Amino acid sequence: MKYRLSCLAAVAAMLAGVLFLQNYESKPNRYHQHLENKPYTPCTDHGDDVFCTHLPLFNIVTDAPIPDPFLYDDTGKRIRDEAGSPVSNNEMVAASVEFFTNSGGNNHLTDEPDFFERGLIRIRGNWSRSFDKKGYLIKFTEQDMVTGKKVSIDGMTADSEWVLHGPFLDKTLIRNYLCYNLSGEIMDYAPNVRFCELILNNEYMGVYLLVEKIKQNDNGRIFITETDPKLETTSYIVRVDRGASDELHSLSTFASYMYINPGPTDVRGQLEIEYPGKSLTQEQHDYIANDISKFEKALFSFDYTDRSKGYRQYVDVDSFVDFFLINEFTLNYDAPFYSTYLYKDIREKLQLCVWDFNSAFDYYELSSISPETFLMQSSMWYQYLFKDKSFVDDVIDRYYELRETFFNEAYLFQYIDETVAYLGPAVERNFEKWGYSFGAEYDYLTPAERNVRSYDEAIAQVKDCISNRIDHMDSNLDRLYYLCHGSTNKVYNYDSNSKGALQ
Repeated sequence: MKYRLSCLAAVAAMLAGVLFLQNYESKPNRYHQHLENKPYTPCTDHGDDVFCTHLPLFNIVTDAPIPDPFLYDDTGKRIRDEAGSPVSNNEMVAASVEFFTNSGGNNHLTDEPDFFERGLIRIRGNWSRSFDKKGYLIKFTEQDMVTGKKVSIDGMTADSEWVLHGPFLDKTLIRNYLCYNLSGEIMDYAPNVRFCELILNNEYMGVYLLVEKIKQNDNGRIFITETDPKLETTSYIVRVDRGASDELHSLSTFASYMYINPGPTDVRGQLEIEYPGKSLTQEQHDYIANDISKFEKALFSFDYTDRSKGYRQYVDVDSFVDFFLINEFTLNYDAPFYSTYLYKDIREKLQLCVWDFNSAFDYYELSSISPETFLMQSSMWYQYLFKDKSFVDDVIDRYYELRETFFNEAYLFQYIDETVAYLGPAVERNFEKWGYSFGAEYDYLTPAERNVRSYDEAIAQVKDCISNRIDHMDSNLDRLYYLCHGSTNKVYNYDSNSKGALQ
């Protein structure tokens, strides 16, 4: 790759971005709600006492109170795991679910719903389940309350499981909407999303984001060949996070065995087989472990760049490049140790899928993330991928391609402004419910000056972060070539807390 002068590249990207905005057409089947739906127009046939929204509307009534998000012992104290983290309570409760969507007008509880279904619901999330505004997992079922029932919602692929993300820490309400749709334009797949409002047990709960749960599905989501428990080989989806609760779905590969990736006692970076699920056999478990290990052995070997023996025969390199750039650009450093999905069709190569942008654009609770840094290049598999100059070439070439489109400041700012305009009065309704979270007593972010006091300030904060991030990446991305310098020893393990972090 020829060296690029960053200032000229930035100017070129800005000009190209203006043309891109004028001629932009979204990827087929990628639905951008704020572009497709009409803005709010007040109804004239009812009074102010009638709930009225232009967003899709969920009305959920549970058969019993939703269980507490954490488990407690007999003395009333939270039960904690070996790492000291509170143990989540994933007990589900039966519920009735109504969904309303009128793309040409507004939605009211008195309207005829698009569907009325039975299902199960529980609180979801890790740290976010401790916030006042909860997120929920919904599993639609047949009337027996056991058998899953696939339901299509607002044009998205029919499936039994759905996520209702309730932004509380994120005062913009749009981080996940922006980042999922950005990712969906860049990668083969990212979960589709829809803004909605939620009424739960007759109480208004605010603006939510309906998100496709990452699953195998023949008609969308992760499209991989359906597993056959009679066969040893299988397509699969693996989650990288805190690990599985049962031994069969827990996965140890060559990298963890050799302590290259987090070991079995680490609370992060653990592999869990998500698909196959209940039908998973021990033979398939062993096949998946060996299949990923083949990639890792090739990557960690001295033949890693060899065309017949190297890592490229096992992975979709474009997927790994795009995953890196999306999470680096958005400062989403939960990835790849948490909230990361690795999947493979039996006929294809390994790919990555994004998940969870709650902390994107410098919104981690306990510490700020400077836009003037790079960190993911020293994480898990990436610490060895970046020893390959051709991989660095791919990353930098792809970045400058994206700078002309989806990483363009003009495009992103317009996208944000149009999304906020589309949400309209729903923002005010949300903060009539949750506006107290702007108060100093709810300063979750440290240091305290990072906490915003208004919605406008929250939007400005994201835009400032994007501008600073673009400036830094334009000027410094070529520094990633340091990691593949000829004098670098292949077996050297970059420490993400010191040498691996490029400031």
